[in-house]
Amino acid sequence: MNAVNKRKEELREEVLTRRSKLSEEEWQAKSEKIIQHFFSDDLYDMAKVVHCYVSMNERNEVCTDALITKMLEAGKRVVVPVTNFSNVLLHHIEIDSLDDLKSNKWGIREPDAEEEEEVPVEELDVVIIPMAAADRKGNRLGYGKGFYDRFLAKTNARKIGFVFKEFLFDEIPVEEYDVKLDVIITEDGPLIP
Repeated sequence: MNAVNKRKEELREEVLTRRSKLSEEEWQAKSEKIIQHFFSDDLYDMAKVVHCYVSMNERNEVCTDALITKMLEAGKRVVVPVTNFSNVLLHHIEIDSLDDLKSNKWGIREPDAEEEEEVPVEELDVVIIPMAAADRKGNRLGYGKGFYDRFLAKTNARKIGFVFKEFLFDEIPVEEYDVKLDVIITEDGPLIP
């Protein structure tokens, strides 16, 4: 493990430990503020096809359940990721409801990719990305597997990261393959690096 990877892993562990200590009320309130800021952003209004992560609520990720439901009700096409751990790639499947999702063996809620046709990344207008932390320069700290960096390198969609403000730093360790975000949204509002 190189020095940057070691620093990333240490920061990731610290952030995830702190995030796990948020109360359910605090987690919900912070998530709702972030979602409201996204709804008031022009990117939301202009987007027809939105790729959105399905939050792992037991890990206190910014909750996207209400966001996904509201986007579907508004007539947006909502695409969610399906993880393929054998080749470390994401597949992109359109859903009609949160009821389309089932927990996989890692506890990640996903649609059945074998029954659905994959949406080409060229069709995506906006990608909402999960993360542990971010910095004011648009860098994100993911969960260390590289799923999103591989995917984001292939799309021209606007890249939006949701993160709680206590995990937005002035600078985080990065590597050359890390893909920058176009917008970061915290409870305080959007930040354009």
